[in-house]
Amino acid sequence: MNGDVIRLQIPARPDYILAVRLAVSAVAQRVGFDIEDIEDIKVASAEACTSLLAGHPHQIDICLTVEDGLVLDFETSGFEMDTADESDGMSQYLLDALVDTCEIKEDGGVIHGFRLKKSL
Repeated sequence: MNGDVIRLQIPARPDYILAVRLAVSAVAQRVGFDIEDIEDIKVASAEACTSLLAGHPHQIDICLTVEDGLVLDFETSGFEMDTADESDGMSQYLLDALVDTCEIKEDGGVIHGFRLKKSL
């Protein structure tokens, strides 16, 4: 199972966040996470998507990789915002609390993705 990769591509609209939560939950359960960790992963995934939606992108690409746990990559292009707002700090704090590592992918102050890691 290590090395398995699951890719999702969703329209960048809030109504698709539930689909992301369900997919991430199913993969996390299959990997062997307990219910509390699965809930943390679902909340972190929703928060990452919500943060990316703030920039009004066209789509969000999600890549789930099984590597001694789960690596979740959320990326988008076409961000219309050119600076981070103060809610980004709160998102970072929440994500840091829910997963083992959280990396923000940004270029010139523009956030275009997140990499989240949760170990078993």
